[in-house]
Amino acid sequence: MKITSLIASLALVQNAAAFSPASKSALRVAIQPSFQNTSTSTSAFFNKKAIPEPEPIAIAGIGPEGCALPSPSGINTLSEPIQASVVLAIFAALGLSTVAFTSFLDAITLNYEWVQTWRYTWPLLGVIYAAAGVTHFTLGKEYENTFPTKGAWGVWYLPGSPQFHVQWTGIAEILGGVGLLIGGAYDAFMPVFGECPNVITSAGIGSDAAAGLLLLTAVVSPANIFMYTHGAKLPMDGPEVPVVGHAIRGIMQVVLFGLLYEMGEGTF
Repeated sequence: MKITSLIASLALVQNAAAFSPASKSALRVAIQPSFQNTSTSTSAFFNKKAIPEPEPIAIAGIGPEGCALPSPSGINTLSEPIQASVVLAIFAALGLSTVAFTSFLDAITLNYEWVQTWRYTWPLLGVIYAAAGVTHFTLGKEYENTFPTKGAWGVWYLPGSPQFHVQWTGIAEILGGVGLLIGGAYDAFMPVFGECPNVITSAGIGSDAAAGLLLLTAVVSPANIFMYTHGAKLPMDGPEVPVVGHAIRGIMQVVLFGLLYEMGEGTF
């Protein structure tokens, strides 16, 4: 509209000779505001500043930025040498506790025959592991969020993307779970009719699968520790896990280590 008004004004100027002096005066009054408005609009256009995009908001426990925020445990606010010492101490506690619990399992298994019936639960544990492995693909982003960020604790520089590690551990869990399901079912329900087929060692599929799952569980432990030290969430839309919750999970992990060791003792 402003450009149209300007063109019309210029046309009037070109034909100004056809007007009387009074008309020319009125014409100048009419044209002047049009030029002023156009000049003001042009100046505003060139002086217009770009609006900066808002910076992403860090959400506690989600992504590298969120995991850099103070966690419920407060471990990630400490110096990196202290953080590394905490991680080392957690691994040591898991190892020593597993040895103690395994010794306890050996003792009660020898002294109480009814305890040996827990072998019938091996196939169920295999199903749980296999199902958990599938979720590494259906909920991949959720698991990737718990993968320690580069430089975590001042010592974590494992090559490979979080997606790569989530996927290969998922495949390993599926294979180990299926092996424990088949081998565990064979050992529990068909020991009288023959020996369990051997694939890797003479201990059988069930024992080999349990040994592999024990090692795999130890390998993925840094993700659990990262959830404790940096507050990484799994699932990402879930609540923050308090320190007590991480302690309970640590106890459950020791129990799992002990059970898998008992299942895979023949392989070791």
